[in-house]
Amino acid sequence: MPSRLSYVWLSLKRGLGSRTAAEVLDAFGSPEAVFAADRQALTAAPCELRKTHVDLLCDKDTSEAEQVIRSCTEKNIQIITIGDSAYPDRLRAIPDPPTVLYVRGRWPDFDSVPAVAVVGTRKATPYGLKVADQIGTTLARAGMITVSGMALGNDGAAHRGALKAGGLTVAVLAGGPDVCYPPQHRSLMGDILLMGAIISEYPPGTEPHGRNYHQRNRIISGLSVASVIVEASDWRSGALITARHALDQGRDVYAVPGPIDAPQSQSCNELIAKGEAALLTSPTVLVREYSGMMPEQAVQQAFRRQTGEYPEPAARSAWEDIRRREQQAEQRRAAAAEKAKAEPKQPSAAAKPLPDGLNEDEKTIVTLVRDGVSTPEELIDRCGLAAPRVMSLVTMLEMDGILRREKGRLILGTW
Repeated sequence: MPSRLSYVWLSLKRGLGSRTAAEVLDAFGSPEAVFAADRQALTAAPCELRKTHVDLLCDKDTSEAEQVIRSCTEKNIQIITIGDSAYPDRLRAIPDPPTVLYVRGRWPDFDSVPAVAVVGTRKATPYGLKVADQIGTTLARAGMITVSGMALGNDGAAHRGALKAGGLTVAVLAGGPDVCYPPQHRSLMGDILLMGAIISEYPPGTEPHGRNYHQRNRIISGLSVASVIVEASDWRSGALITARHALDQGRDVYAVPGPIDAPQSQSCNELIAKGEAALLTSPTVLVREYSGMMPEQAVQQAFRRQTGEYPEPAARSAWEDIRRREQQAEQRRAAAAEKAKAEPKQPSAAAKPLPDGLNEDEKTIVTLVRDGVSTPEELIDRCGLAAPRVMSLVTMLEMDGILRREKGRLILGTW
């Protein structure tokens, strides 16, 4: 029996649960072995299955699984199983990992690039929307992945912040990956498919239901090195459920503080007061904490993988346009290098000396800004480094006060 079919068959045993499915796979070693096991073998399994579980696993009908696979093929939806190398190690490590993920868009390399979950209430305040947008933008500029649930309010703002900065963002849905919910986010969903991924553990066509959201939130936190709670009004908030999952998974949790009389900030303030979440004073805290997980080689490899394949026709066209611009930029860089060799630049006596302690890449960026390069796009065009690397370095230099932004343009800070 094909491995992918047996994984999908196992994932569709809805009364089994992800934790029990993981235990069964561990006990038998493979989904094929689980499928081949009879009642006696299942009853004697070391994971101590209940009779209802045994009954489910004794049903060997694969027709639904076969239909799901056909539907994914027709809709260009990728199936990633827990046995695949593309399945994120961080998600595989949680107690109840999804057996199968259904993916649309560009699947990021979660094992090389850190992801941060940014979640909050649907009834967001202007303050919360602004902060979520800033976090998504800052993470994108640093080359990190923003993960959220594509819900109204803070979730959508975080996705848009990442997209605005040209970064990767991933939406985890409580229904099938082809079902847009809420319907107001249809255009946002299309944008995410161009610059990231839509994922779900539910097969195509599944409508979102209440319990699915609780299950969905464990994936949001499970994919991420940390979860940021922007706003959460009460204990029933989905954002708080994500925080609980993150804590159970041993992941970092941050909360954005808010006014003591603001209902949307009540739970965030309580998380901070109880010591269950760290106080997030600035999005740059996340960059400082987790950018060390991105070695330069991994960043470059991840950047190539993340921008290399688009299954959607519209995205493929966008990628071809990006590649064309990159080739033109490469030609301009080569021409500029040749010109610099032929006409060496005379150093200016008034040029401001570089600060001490910079590495070579940081020196290159500061020198370019000193010489008049004023936007991240120009820096990427001129310095020859991968875009995520440039954005991460610019963010760190801004935090150190060496660079600053003035009316949207980069200038030298003070040192």
